[in-house]
Amino acid sequence: MEPEVSHQYRPVTETILTLGATLVMGMIDADTFLNHGAVFVSAQTGNLVVFVVKLVEHGWGAAWVNVPVWIGYFLGCFGAQGLTEHLGKANKRQQMRWLMLLDVVAYMLLASLQHVMPTMWLIFLLGIMAGYELTVFRQVGGIGINNGIMTGNTKNLATNAYRAWFDGDKAARAKQNRLALVLLTFILGCAVGARLANLTPLGVLWIASALKLILLAWLFVPAAMEKPDA
Repeated sequence: MEPEVSHQYRPVTETILTLGATLVMGMIDADTFLNHGAVFVSAQTGNLVVFVVKLVEHGWGAAWVNVPVWIGYFLGCFGAQGLTEHLGKANKRQQMRWLMLLDVVAYMLLASLQHVMPTMWLIFLLGIMAGYELTVFRQVGGIGINNGIMTGNTKNLATNAYRAWFDGDKAARAKQNRLALVLLTFILGCAVGARLANLTPLGVLWIASALKLILLAWLFVPAAMEKPDA
C-alpha cells in the first residue's frame, strides 16, 4: 500500500518564512522611515506615535502621510485572515505556496512602480503587505510570534526569561530563545534597510522581492515538506 501523502510543511519551514518576513519588515520600516516621511509600515505603535506628534507639532499637512499606512495595514490583516480561511484549506502546502506567490508578485509590482507611484499610494500598499505578512507568517518553532510588533515580543522575552532562569521552566527557555531570534532578525533587517536606504533607495524593494522569491522557491524543496505518512 502506498504511503499517504502529507500536505503539510515541516515546522522549520514556517520558521524560515516567519524569520524571512521579519527581516523584510525591518528593512522596509527603516526605508520608509528614512525616505518616506518618517512612516513605519509594520510597527503601527510607532506609526501612531509619530502621527500624533506630527499632528500636534506641525498640523495635518505633516501628519497625514502616516494615516494611509495604518488603513493599509488594517486591510492587509483583514484580507489575509479571509485568504487563510478560504484559500486551499485542505492542502496546506498549496495554500502556503499561493499565499507566498501573492506576496512575491505584490513586492515585485511595488518595486517596479515605486519610481512613478505617489508616496501616499506606495506606503498604503506597503502597509497592506505588512498586515498581510504579519497575519500569514507568524510561527517560529511552533510558537506564535508577532513578527512586526517588537513591543509585545520584548515583553514576552522578559517574562519568559524570568521563568526560564528563576523558575527553571524549560518551555519558557525555548520560547525565550525563539523570541530573541525574532528580535535579532528584526534588528538586522532594520540595519540592512537603513544602510540600503542611503546607498540605493530604489533598491530596497527589489532586494526584498528577491528574498521573497527565495522563500517561495524553498516551498518547493523536498526538505521543506513533511515526509509521507506511513
